[in-house]
Amino acid sequence: MTAARDNVYNQSATPDETPMFIKDKLAEFELALGDVGDNEKRGYLMANEKNPEECNDAHKLMFLRCDVFEVDKAVARFVKYWNARVEVFGEDKAFLPLTIDGALKDDTEAIKMDYLQVANKTDPAGRAILLFDFNKEGEDVSSDSLLRVVWYQTHVALRQESCQKQGVVVYVRCIDRLSDWRPSLSKKISKAGSGVLPVRFAGMHFMHPPFFISMILGMVRPILGKKLRNRFYHHTGSVDDLLKSLSKFGLGNMDLLPTIFGGELKYS
Repeated sequence: MTAARDNVYNQSATPDETPMFIKDKLAEFELALGDVGDNEKRGYLMANEKNPEECNDAHKLMFLRCDVFEVDKAVARFVKYWNARVEVFGEDKAFLPLTIDGALKDDTEAIKMDYLQVANKTDPAGRAILLFDFNKEGEDVSSDSLLRVVWYQTHVALRQESCQKQGVVVYVRCIDRLSDWRPSLSKKISKAGSGVLPVRFAGMHFMHPPFFISMILGMVRPILGKKLRNRFYHHTGSVDDLLKSLSKFGLGNMDLLPTIFGGELKYS
């Protein structure tokens, strides 16, 4: 399927979703999934046995939307996702709902740190607006717990159908001290964001990046797909400068700029 590209992030346009179209694509998904070997899709088979509601048609539809209904790509992502979910959460929690009283019940302190947050509104195209605060990596919380928070908050964003279709934009508050950076965590997050989690990353907006950002990005870029590593944007200067720079992405209003950068956008 070749989709048109008609937005500032050069994303493939999403098709019209009629009930028949979705039914047919889910049927194709099941056929393609059936062709995958049991060992390769072990995580999914365990999920389907222990809690089939966690991998139902609505869940599979997120993967189809993420890959713009290219079925083979969606199935490949789905298989990787379930294997990774078992690795990240362990077999005791991987098949629980990704909620605070489910798989995240032991990660409440990490959630409260606001390492990754979801805004209470979307951008003009319906994309969820996330805020990554990498300064929090200097605090005393395990990298494993922070990684689970990334999975959790991504799924919070995906509760919005418009986010499943249009994706997310991410504001990044960079670390102030290089010594606070956790390279292994960055690699795991980058890996999850590229071909695992069912989310379309439209753009990453690095706000007031430090001089050493090029070194950090140089390490994580090879892990990312070509599309994502070409969607990194830097913004500096006063609030007016930031708004002017962000305006080309539809984010040039105070109510779309996080309060941490001088705007009015609040996070849940």
